[in-house]
Amino acid sequence: MSGGALEVGNLRPDLFGIHLKQDELAVKMGGGIPRGSTMLIEGAEGSGRSVLSQRILYGVLANGHSATYVSTEMTLRDFIDQMYSLEYRIDKYLMNGNFQYFPVYPLIGESRNRTDFLEKLMSSPQLYTKDFLIIDSFSTLTKDSLDERSCVKYMGFLKKQMKLNKTILMTADETCKAVDPLRQAVDIYMSIKMKSSGQGMVRMVNFMRYQRAKKKVDDQMKIRIEPGIGLVIEITEVSG
Repeated sequence: MSGGALEVGNLRPDLFGIHLKQDELAVKMGGGIPRGSTMLIEGAEGSGRSVLSQRILYGVLANGHSATYVSTEMTLRDFIDQMYSLEYRIDKYLMNGNFQYFPVYPLIGESRNRTDFLEKLMSSPQLYTKDFLIIDSFSTLTKDSLDERSCVKYMGFLKKQMKLNKTILMTADETCKAVDPLRQAVDIYMSIKMKSSGQGMVRMVNFMRYQRAKKKVDDQMKIRIEPGIGLVIEITEVSG
């Protein structure tokens, strides 16, 4: 298996493997992501929530699983360039059919009303044909139609996908109040906080909830993003 991945035969059947040789994200997250889970990664603009979700995506693909990525920010060309800048070589998975990518705004324009996008998420079966779905960002995509009631409705829809062993990861802006039902209901809830230090901006990922973990999950991990390297996990003194 290329991409520094763990051999698929070594993975537990109830986990999506995300192991790569270049970092310890899989170890920090209990050895893998439970199948049939819902995940939320939230943070402020520029916190690294997209890069973290892209790292998880690449780990999923490199370990033999299939995935779909919905982006509100980048065209396919931009996404491939972004992934290559992080040394996540995504093109081979597009070519072999294990990965499909759906750009949103670059194709339809920022001016389009988004009141129907939440319904489209529930009425587009092609989004759920792969093992793993990432929506980046859920709060941006649905901001004109999202309220707590519709969010609860979408969670009900996701539970049906979970019964099929699908896992859905959503990113969201930390200030979006309408996402509160997701914060309360998802299986895995990760919050990225930023603060300035003498060495620049520090990004800390806090594991607010992690259900059905097979091994220990750290309470926190400090991350940084290095062009040409990808996601770097720094040593911290805080662990679970």
